[in-house]
Amino acid sequence: MADTTQPVRVSIVIPAYKAAATIEDTVAALASQTFTAFEVIVVDDASPDSTGERACHALQRSGLRHLAVRLGQNAGPSSARNAGVRLATGEYVAFQDADDTWMPQKLARQVELMDHHPEVTLCGCQADLVAANGAVIGPLFTGLPDFQPMGWRRLLSNAFVQTSCALVRRADLGSHPFDPTLRIAEDRDLWIRLASNGVTALLQEVLVRKAELPDSFMSTNTKLIALDTKRMVDYHVSAMADYMTWGERRLIYGSLHSSIGKGLAPHPGRYLGGAGHLLLACGMAYNVVDNLRFLILSNPAVRAARRRLGLLKAA
Repeated sequence: MADTTQPVRVSIVIPAYKAAATIEDTVAALASQTFTAFEVIVVDDASPDSTGERACHALQRSGLRHLAVRLGQNAGPSSARNAGVRLATGEYVAFQDADDTWMPQKLARQVELMDHHPEVTLCGCQADLVAANGAVIGPLFTGLPDFQPMGWRRLLSNAFVQTSCALVRRADLGSHPFDPTLRIAEDRDLWIRLASNGVTALLQEVLVRKAELPDSFMSTNTKLIALDTKRMVDYHVSAMADYMTWGERRLIYGSLHSSIGKGLAPHPGRYLGGAGHLLLACGMAYNVVDNLRFLILSNPAVRAARRRLGLLKAA
């Protein structure tokens, strides 16, 4: 249970849209944090369901310091998080998605690290990616160092900090830290900007369970990967061009085209577009074997044959 007599040190911002099925569990899990000097700010992004009511009930039951607000119209995760940041009073700000779960030591471990390392402007942690059936898919990242003075370079090709894993300093955010014109990759855009002004730190222990939902916004709007993510990457590569080698740019765009291709190729009517991106990634010598394997296995004819053989679930 949170100790409401302590000054607020961390503001937890939770944007919520059509999260009626998960928001209560998300809030309840926060009550188990071993670090207790925090407040919870839930921003209901004009959900058409009972998200707001369920969030208010859960917050009241939890005994946590909290604030729940509702936007007048749906504005997307960037605007919802910006609204939460403007209401935050803590020294640090943490962001949590309404369908993810924190381990009890998450805030304690990250606050301790940032208290001892004022040069850190972005602190992430390891997460287990979890399927809808509860099975662990795998870790968020592998083989990355604890401290990265030039973390923005790796963030351009590897989204190794997920929103629910991040802790940042409120003084570094301003009042509109997330770009509302980005419908996806808005968090990675902010992490790159923060990382360019300091050190990126990673806690290697699993402190978050990240839900991989089949009907998530990103999975159902794959074309935005090619639009918003590429626009975001183009901007940062252009801004940092003087500090990057040709090889680094090739890695960044190889990773980008691989991600776009894998997002598009398995979907009906988008295989050719996805295949083009996968071949571009191969041409940049980025994960050639993996991309060619994905190219073959996502071919509609191959998928149909595998489905007939019972090797692939029906879409």
